[in-house]
Amino acid sequence: MQVHAQIISFQIFHYLFSTNDTVKYITNEEKRARKVSKSKAEPHSQTPNLEKDDLILLIAIAISTVTGILVPSFGIIFEPYLLVLLGSLLFLNLIKMDLQQLGLQFKRPIPIILFTVIKLLAIPLLLFAVTNIIYPSLAIPVLLLSGISTGLGAPFVINVFEKSHQLPLVVGMIISSSIVVPLVLPSLVYLLVDVEKFHIPLLDMIILLAEALFLPLFAGWLVKGKAPKLAKKIEVSSFIPSVILISFMNLGIYAKFSNYFISEYSFVITMIVTAFALFFVYGFIGYFTSYIIGKKDKSSRVAAFVIMSYVNNTLVVVFASQFFGTEVAALAAFYNLAYYGLMVPLKKLFFE
Repeated sequence: MQVHAQIISFQIFHYLFSTNDTVKYITNEEKRARKVSKSKAEPHSQTPNLEKDDLILLIAIAISTVTGILVPSFGIIFEPYLLVLLGSLLFLNLIKMDLQQLGLQFKRPIPIILFTVIKLLAIPLLLFAVTNIIYPSLAIPVLLLSGISTGLGAPFVINVFEKSHQLPLVVGMIISSSIVVPLVLPSLVYLLVDVEKFHIPLLDMIILLAEALFLPLFAGWLVKGKAPKLAKKIEVSSFIPSVILISFMNLGIYAKFSNYFISEYSFVITMIVTAFALFFVYGFIGYFTSYIIGKKDKSSRVAAFVIMSYVNNTLVVVFASQFFGTEVAALAAFYNLAYYGLMVPLKKLFFE
């Protein structure tokens, strides 16, 4: 009887133990299912915010462009401060960058060197030769736009695309190309253009590039090092100030060239078509170059597209207006339509 009772007790204990395990298993399975369900739901919950930001950006670009053209007396207020605005935009987006990751880009410099050579030598030489045959009057504008460094607005673009994943590569390319361009671009101009007509002061270009690039870079490094809490706040809330800066730049650029929209329609159409064509030529050269050198993941190829297509056209506008005249600068100015207008469509194309 006692043995029988012990057997029954053992069976009850075994039942309770196994049931407890089952409950634990079910509970764990439920937790996993909830995590999976939550992870699947998160992209959908984030989509409205992303779409809202995209809409804000598109509306701001459209309004600032139209206002600059139709109300040039207002937009021209911002024209003298284009490089200041561009440097501020760079600061807001460099604050998100990991400086150690930037250092790694220069420890393995082959990709940056290759991209720099293609960006500042191969592309301008090739496109100048082709344009000089097809449309000679556009040869100088194409040379200046094609031979300029990666744009100071490129970090904002890559942040919009994929939240800083390739930001160190983009910034590394900005630094590399900006250091080299004051020597390379004037040399190309002297080699390919009638230099008696134009004069490009090398020292002025170096000073402007240093002001627009290295001051924001130093400021970002200083804020991250000395005031990390402030840096975090700037990083979290940088989108709206960035959009405002872009709008001010658009106002200043299009106010300066508004008379072309009113009186020279064929010239405007030619510039816009050329600007969009060059944008995609630059971008796809970078895209396929990344593939050729072994960086075959989508993130690297998109970064290479940005490196090549998002050029420092605002600097070309400033220099070309001063030393070549507004007609030569017009192509760089109209490039802004592709520069910011295609940002959201490209994001949808590459990542959605």
